[in-house]
Amino acid sequence: MGNYRLASLEVKGFRGFPESAGAKEFKFDERCTLLFGVQGGAKSSALSAVEWCVFGDKVANMSDTGIQERKDWLVRNKRSSEASVQVTFEQDGKLLKVYRSDRKGRGKPQFYYLVNDGSRHEDEERLRVMLGVELPDYMSCVHLHQEAINALLIEAPNARKNALDRLLGLADLRNLFDGITRAKVADELKDIDKAFNSIEDEIRVAMQIKRNDLVRAVDDARAHTLQEEELSLERARARCETVAAGIQGFANDYGLTAPTLPDCQTLEHLEPFVNSGKEAVRKLRDEQPDLKRQTELLKSRSDLNRLKADFESKQNALTESEGAIEELKNTHGEPPVVVESLRKLEHELLQDAADRLNTKNNRAGVIRETLKFLESPQGERAEKCPVCEQDINAAHIRQHLREWQQKMEGAIGPIEKEIKQFESEQKNLKAVLRQFRSLQDEIESKTRELRGAISAIATALRKDISEAEDPLVLVTQEIAKVDEGLEAIRNVVEKSNKRLNGMDDGLEDVKRIIAVLNLQKDIEDLSKVKDSPEYKQVKEARRATHAFGDRVETIGEAIHTVLLITADAKVKSTKTAISAIYRELAQRSDFPDIEINPEKYEVMAVRDGESVVALQILNKGDINCAALSIFLALATSEDLTHNIGFIVLDDPSQSLDPAHKERLANILNRVLDGKQLVIATSEEDFGVHLRNKLTKKKKIYTLEKWTEDTGPEVKVG
Repeated sequence: MGNYRLASLEVKGFRGFPESAGAKEFKFDERCTLLFGVQGGAKSSALSAVEWCVFGDKVANMSDTGIQERKDWLVRNKRSSEASVQVTFEQDGKLLKVYRSDRKGRGKPQFYYLVNDGSRHEDEERLRVMLGVELPDYMSCVHLHQEAINALLIEAPNARKNALDRLLGLADLRNLFDGITRAKVADELKDIDKAFNSIEDEIRVAMQIKRNDLVRAVDDARAHTLQEEELSLERARARCETVAAGIQGFANDYGLTAPTLPDCQTLEHLEPFVNSGKEAVRKLRDEQPDLKRQTELLKSRSDLNRLKADFESKQNALTESEGAIEELKNTHGEPPVVVESLRKLEHELLQDAADRLNTKNNRAGVIRETLKFLESPQGERAEKCPVCEQDINAAHIRQHLREWQQKMEGAIGPIEKEIKQFESEQKNLKAVLRQFRSLQDEIESKTRELRGAISAIATALRKDISEAEDPLVLVTQEIAKVDEGLEAIRNVVEKSNKRLNGMDDGLEDVKRIIAVLNLQKDIEDLSKVKDSPEYKQVKEARRATHAFGDRVETIGEAIHTVLLITADAKVKSTKTAISAIYRELAQRSDFPDIEINPEKYEVMAVRDGESVVALQILNKGDINCAALSIFLALATSEDLTHNIGFIVLDDPSQSLDPAHKERLANILNRVLDGKQLVIATSEEDFGVHLRNKLTKKKKIYTLEKWTEDTGPEVKVG
């Protein structure tokens, strides 16, 4: 049965092929298909579409491909809503169609394949079984990526190792071996041992801490008069029973209900018993009749003292106001006297002074107006009086009037002074009357407040207080009676509290015994940890982990051995082919051959049994020749196990000089005898060599005029 060959490719919305441009179809109906176009023209997108259709998103993952540029690699075209690819393979007349999309929904699966237009299958793993290839094999023996070649030009060992692993198809083994190496099993086992030892250290430290705590607990018990022989479960139970009997007896003596206490037979029971006993003692203390009566009397005394203080405060306030009004009376007389004085002042003295002032003011006004006329220009020329028409001497009259004016002003001043004095007395008398009214209002208010205080005392004493009785004396006498009652009950309460305090002290002693017993138990438990099933499980897990670590190291060594053997076998099986291709392609006279050191992952230049690291003497073109030689030798090897009958070369001539390119075309012409070739290039001279040197029929596509909206313009021929 023959191998699968490429028959057609239909791509839309994938990388360089925007969805808006519609589906682009490529037919591979000749032995060789050439894709020509400038860099960035979507040639690589067309070749990668085959990869993605078969292997899915693994091709967009750097960890799966080992290709740095696949980090954050976008599958879908930026201007598209969906990427879809359909690839058709042909094998002995049978057609295998594979479809993949990155869009979910629409009732159509994202991936399926069918044979001869039969039913759909969605099992990706089964498809790869049919093709006999996984992604690492496809990338090492089917699709040559330029980065795999370029990596051989880098001197960093890891990059060179990854490149050779991919070319030799050993990436999975190398990744597995590197993963085991990175796991650092020996270091992890040391950390486990360290953690296990730290557990034992923690046990020892915890044991010492518990012992120190036990010493302190015993010392505390002794300080509270407990002897060492009393620090036992039996003595703790005995104390609990004594407390329980005391609680029962106290309740019986006072007619109270004794609270129910829990069992106290085991160490675990002691702490709940102590807590319940404490609560029971508190409850009996609160419920004892004498204490209740004492509380009532204390409250009564507090209330009476408050009423007494309130009465005294209000009585003092009233007395203060009454004293103030008496002092006002002593100074100004009774309010009626003040009112009469104000009336006489306002209606007699002030009125008389005002009348006298008005009379004087009228005459003074006439004199003032006459003087104004006589002192005016008109008055200066007047010879007759403007009123009586008699002859006048204006200058004489002005002098006479000025003398009268001075006399009038001397008479008005004393009257005005007298009026001001009367008005001041009026103001003072009104202020005194306001003080009288204010103090009278205060006295009425404070009298009401005092009556309220007396009423409160009467309510508290449960008696009516007559006007003849002194409330202060009555409340003081009642306070004295309450104090007598408190003194009488104090001894009784002290006696009952002493009984209850004894129970509390007994429970505190039990708590001290519990502390000692718990610490003794903790120490005993710690001493048994190593005998516990859990500790034995951890110890067994540690042993099993060491055994697992030993197996992992053995597996790692085995993988490394298999890696070396496999690499050596692949190198040996293709050594002649690699050397033959390289001799023809590079044609170096000084170091005509190359070989691969599978252990050191070096490409070596060879002459007459002497080998030198290729990177030290070969130029970029020769190194590219070496990588192409390895890839083509592996891709055309008889030992291949996959069912792929085509090879994809993406820009294989980079860094090659014109002579190399021509010779590469000749070599590829021979490859066509056994393989279908799909070659993409942007180099015109290499394209000319391919057209002229490849003797098999060729299908030629030219991809040009690429834009973001339309993608490439694809021409055939």
